[in-house]
Amino acid sequence: MTDPSLIGDLHSHTNRSDGVLTPMELVVKAEQAGMTVLAITDHDNMDAFRMLRDGGYNGPLNIIEGIEISCFEAGREVHLLAYYLDPDNEEIQKYESFFRSDRERRAREMVDRLMASRVTISFEEVAESAGKAPIGRPHVANVLVNRGIVSSIQQAFDVFLDVGKPAYVAKSPFPVSEAVQMVHRAGGITSVAHPGRHYADPRLFLALVATGIDGVEVYHPSHWHVTREFYRLLSEQHDLLITGGSDFHGTRDYDERNFGVFGITADHLENIQTRVARFRHKSL
Repeated sequence: MTDPSLIGDLHSHTNRSDGVLTPMELVVKAEQAGMTVLAITDHDNMDAFRMLRDGGYNGPLNIIEGIEISCFEAGREVHLLAYYLDPDNEEIQKYESFFRSDRERRAREMVDRLMASRVTISFEEVAESAGKAPIGRPHVANVLVNRGIVSSIQQAFDVFLDVGKPAYVAKSPFPVSEAVQMVHRAGGITSVAHPGRHYADPRLFLALVATGIDGVEVYHPSHWHVTREFYRLLSEQHDLLITGGSDFHGTRDYDERNFGVFGITADHLENIQTRVARFRHKSL
């Protein structure tokens, strides 16, 4: 890794959500970067971890069970990273099934809204773009790019798919507090993903602390130094764990240069594992 103090990345994506690499390709990439720890945190599903586990991966990388959970409450989207949760937990699997269906609903509505805006694409094209991954806005954006309607994924979001744009469809409500409780019941812990994107006002973020979150993703490519320092200090003040990762997808120009640059140290991992062990002991 570029920074010798870093040992791993706790925020990454594969083609089981909106990344481009297969789970094994991402693992090999992490190994080649000198990582010893990797959490694959695909959106709303743990398929990548199950594939590696069931495939008998026994390489040098410590692969942490992870997922990025999509929460939506009071008109605001919040992403929670969850670690060390049981992928065979029945409640987690029901959550995955619900959100896969909800993503399909949203995609169909997006296509309908695009059609109403005289942008002609089909749901079948979007489903083909997603493959076996849960459908998301990036897959709609891919179709728009492939059709030549827009020149880039970013333009697709800027013109059609972001909040307030003609084809935006909100997710079904899922409060942060419910997500936190679900993860805890599955033996895991949570960390708020890239909070600097949504919580420039610290008073709004403090409301999240009351939901029982366990940590904050302090180290993320979207956070400038001042933002990182703000959330690092806030984490210390509220006894929250510090997590970090590159948010690698492989679809953006900056993904390659960020991989191996944003992550966690051995001390961060020890704190996380200690908290997990303490939490599970209390739950017995």
